[in-house]
Amino acid sequence: MIRVAAAGAGLVAACAAIASIPSLPDAIPFFFLLFGAAFVCYAAGSWWTPSVGGPRILVLVLGVALMARLALVWASPTLSTDAYRYVWDARVARAGLDPYAHAPWAKELEPLRDREVFPNLNHPTWRTVYPPGAQAFFQAVYRLRPDSVLGMKLAIGLAELVGVATVLGCLAAGGRPLSRVVVYAWNPLVLVEVWGTGHLDGLLVPAVAGAAWAAMRRRYALAGGLLGAGALVKLYPAAMLSLLPIAGWPAALVAFAVVMLAGYGPFLLAGATVLGSLPRYLAEEYFNPGLVRSVVESPSAMFAAAGLWILAVSIGRREEPLPARAVPLIGGLLLLSPNIFPWYAVWLTPFLAFAPSMPWTAFTGTVVLAYAFFLHQPWSVPAWARVLEFVPLALGASWWLATSISARTGGRRIGRRERPFLPAPDDG
Repeated sequence: MIRVAAAGAGLVAACAAIASIPSLPDAIPFFFLLFGAAFVCYAAGSWWTPSVGGPRILVLVLGVALMARLALVWASPTLSTDAYRYVWDARVARAGLDPYAHAPWAKELEPLRDREVFPNLNHPTWRTVYPPGAQAFFQAVYRLRPDSVLGMKLAIGLAELVGVATVLGCLAAGGRPLSRVVVYAWNPLVLVEVWGTGHLDGLLVPAVAGAAWAAMRRRYALAGGLLGAGALVKLYPAAMLSLLPIAGWPAALVAFAVVMLAGYGPFLLAGATVLGSLPRYLAEEYFNPGLVRSVVESPSAMFAAAGLWILAVSIGRREEPLPARAVPLIGGLLLLSPNIFPWYAVWLTPFLAFAPSMPWTAFTGTVVLAYAFFLHQPWSVPAWARVLEFVPLALGASWWLATSISARTGGRRIGRRERPFLPAPDDG
């Protein structure tokens, strides 16, 4: 327990040091050093945390997780300024205007511009890309804390804390030790991207982990409704519907459809568009491209590959618990996405606590190398960063391939040796 506490102290210290940097894009090497230190502490703490340690070890794990989060909540979101866009969208809607119809640079929004939020907006010529559920969340936070980026970050963080509880629920439902929540709760990617930068992906954790928990308890309507809520924030949690048992599909799909209609219905009835600049994002945004996009610039090819992957995972290994099957599903979709932003991996992390995977867990650390983007002029992810980013997955795939070949070869050799000792066929 002392070693776990020491690793936790190191994690909290690294998070506090990251939060103290005024502008992370201007200190990327130092950020990489601190993030690496945090990840080492995380890995050590995860390894040393006993599977059977009683309530004391769980309290220690959760206490460190909370302190690390609080250390980062005060940090300015500089690696990504998406949190400013969340506040801006809420400001536009509060003024009675449609963020799907007007880009920040639109003349209609000129009276809303200020010196704090507006100058930090990325893609100011683009309309919003966030679905109705995200917009509803932005507006709810705005009513409580108008024009507050810190308020928006804190609200997303509090939702993510609910996600920690749902991860615990998944572990309990699957008979896993509750102390394994450390694999999720201490993950530096979650800490930095949700609590440091304030990314909306923190809202997906309670939705997807809650859906998995509900499915394990055979409450398929609840699972479908939670996946619908997740898809109203970002679209991709809908893919997890394919992992549900076939017997649960009717209830889950009905609940999913009801939630989606509740979110999109008012916009459709009003004749408003809810895509904003999403098509433009898919066509023009280029940052750390996924596997298909690295070879061919074709949105249809990317969507086709993603669809085939969903089909393949949904068919295979159906006897395994849903959280275990979610790891390859989400991991594959992540690699096939048009752009692999580091925060896109956040919704993978809850399931790594249930179904540990060294390659994927390591990838949640190396994916931040995409921020080497800021080291290159003009801005782009250097080749060395791209290579190092995927090393854990390449090593994991090589190991899996080698062991598979060895097992098959060994099986054939055993078969050839044992064949002479089989009884002769019965002639009668």
